[in-house]
Amino acid sequence: MFSAFFIRRPKFALVISIVLTLLGSLALRLLPVNEYPPIAPPNIVVSGVYPGAAAEVVEMAVGAPIEDAVNGVEDMLYMSSKSANDGSYSLTITFAIGTDADMALVRVQNRVKLAEPTLPAEVTARGLQIVERAPDMLKIISFTSPDESLDYKFLSNYVKINVAGALCRVQGISGATVMGEADYAMRLWLDPDKMANRSLSVTDIQAALREQNVQVAAGKIGGPPFDQRMETEFTLRVKGRLQDVQEFENIVLRARPDGSAIYLRDVARVELGQSSYGFYGEISGRPAVNVALYQASDANALEVGKAVDALVADLAQAFPAGMAYQINYDTTRYVSTAVSQVVQSLLVAVLLVVLITFLFLGSLRATLVPAVTIPVSLVSSLAVLFLLGMSINTMTLFALILAIGVVVDDAILVIENCDRHLREDPELHPRDAALQTMREVGGAIIATTLVLLAVFLPVAALPGITGEMYRQFGVTICVAVVFSSINALTLSPALCALLLQRGGQRDAGWYRLFLAGFARVTGGYTRGVDWVLRKLLVVGLIFIAWMGALAVGVIATPTALVPDEDKGALLVNIQLPDAASLLRTRDAVRKVSDIIAADGAVQSVTEVTGFSILTGAMASNAATLFVVLKHWDDRQRAEELVFNVAQRINQQAFLRVPEAQVVAIAPPAIPGMGAVGGLELMLQDTLSRGPTELATVLNNFIVESNSQPALAGVFSTFRANVPQYFIDVDRVKAKNLG
Repeated sequence: MFSAFFIRRPKFALVISIVLTLLGSLALRLLPVNEYPPIAPPNIVVSGVYPGAAAEVVEMAVGAPIEDAVNGVEDMLYMSSKSANDGSYSLTITFAIGTDADMALVRVQNRVKLAEPTLPAEVTARGLQIVERAPDMLKIISFTSPDESLDYKFLSNYVKINVAGALCRVQGISGATVMGEADYAMRLWLDPDKMANRSLSVTDIQAALREQNVQVAAGKIGGPPFDQRMETEFTLRVKGRLQDVQEFENIVLRARPDGSAIYLRDVARVELGQSSYGFYGEISGRPAVNVALYQASDANALEVGKAVDALVADLAQAFPAGMAYQINYDTTRYVSTAVSQVVQSLLVAVLLVVLITFLFLGSLRATLVPAVTIPVSLVSSLAVLFLLGMSINTMTLFALILAIGVVVDDAILVIENCDRHLREDPELHPRDAALQTMREVGGAIIATTLVLLAVFLPVAALPGITGEMYRQFGVTICVAVVFSSINALTLSPALCALLLQRGGQRDAGWYRLFLAGFARVTGGYTRGVDWVLRKLLVVGLIFIAWMGALAVGVIATPTALVPDEDKGALLVNIQLPDAASLLRTRDAVRKVSDIIAADGAVQSVTEVTGFSILTGAMASNAATLFVVLKHWDDRQRAEELVFNVAQRINQQAFLRVPEAQVVAIAPPAIPGMGAVGGLELMLQDTLSRGPTELATVLNNFIVESNSQPALAGVFSTFRANVPQYFIDVDRVKAKNLG
């Protein structure tokens, strides 16, 4: 008999259990921690800029060649692109679950390389960015000047030069986007009248800039080959790129034979400004430069978040005086809180199981057996999870909680049967009682283990995204069941032989009272069963009615992969009428921000004007607010839940900010499955009818969708009628006029 070896050698069983526990404890420190298993498909993002081009031009000149080249890349599921009127272009290629993200990135890079010769020179000169990243943001770090000694322009450039690059080097970060870049740029305000008086054109000024604002390699003197012997060798340096306003003002546009010259300052006003004014960020009413961090699809959110926090804290030591940072929007806050709560539930479950076991066994010695075997089985399972490349997440922790009941059953089965033999034969040695017990229940333990494996193993083999979600759950509970069976065949009988006494346990007074009370409960249950057996027809009708009600409830209950969660944050998208200016949008943002800040459940509001979280594009008529709610412990009332807060924001903004479309949305339930929560649909123009007809069909679709009882708040940010001016240039006259 297998168990006899360990019953006669209990130290061997103890050593094996200690080794397994140590391995599991080591794995516990190494296992990554996530909210859910990594089920998000890999995304490769291709982005570029065509300066000055409208969205339609970007789509045709940039999007079409790239998409034709990328289409059909290996393991691709689908791709979606966005073109904006600021000239930006973004293509997201989504690959099948399980695809190696690095290989997918290489394949896309190779395809895009084939399309580069057909792209406009302005696009290739600026370069195309091809990165692998999740669609949702991990953190947003805000950099401010509390004493207002540093302006927005300085903050933006300092962050881009000294912070953003360092953040990109953090393992697991796929991108750090400075939202509201204000790169230093020399702006030249040309005076047409002065230019005409001096017979100068814009082309002349551009030529002078290209000629004089250039870095030249001047070479060296004294180096070979040289006819004469030289004792020294010198590297030559000349004035390179211009650095300040005065140097630009002194650019020579035209030199006369008499030695006089026309300078740039004679026809233009030069000032140090920003390359773009289409973005603006604020937090709590103060200017703020916000950096959005995106994590790689296969990265561990908590580990990456901790590394980012440590890095920014270290960089802050070198910040100039008057500069500070704060991290408000942080998705890892919910992950850490959720996982810690599940861990607390696991510990409480173990404690309750041990207490209930003691209550029914009535002996500390007997209770020690399951009290030891439960942690051994659970902790040992972590070693296998580590070997399989899994993580500690909601699914695996739920599996461990569920496995507690299975784990304790095997131990109790061995204890009670062993105690029964000791009670029936007071002269029987505990070792002999353990041997006899395992002859009787050893087969039953193996049989129940196989049954449980037959139930849960298929869960690990489910296909698709559902299978990815529950695979770790199925594997975890199967591993725990196997370790429980091993302990029931080795450790539990060995502990029974060591801990139990001849003649069985001596019942204490409280335990006899408990048994008497439990006997009365059992008697009542027995009488109830006797009544049921005599009223089979009535019970049968009740059972049928109950099953019918159950079927109706199952059909009526909404289905979902995972439930929506209060993650302690909201994303608010603000969109004004087409062609609204940035200043007009900022006015609407302030109104909405005041509404949100007045809500008692809100902790902070981060504003990014000129960016839409729904489209991921820059637009003067769009803005995004990142709303962070107070800690869950400080929001105990129902009206303070994130969904109710979002509903209040939408209602109040509709009444008080009628000039804007305001939509407050919770973050996605599953990280990596989109930028925002809710259902996202794509309407595709397969026959190339054009944006105008697509907009007509879209509006009809939205009206019809909102009439459906299962849908609410259906909207779209697509616009086909953005006001524009068309300039019809007479090319012949323009050429004649130079």
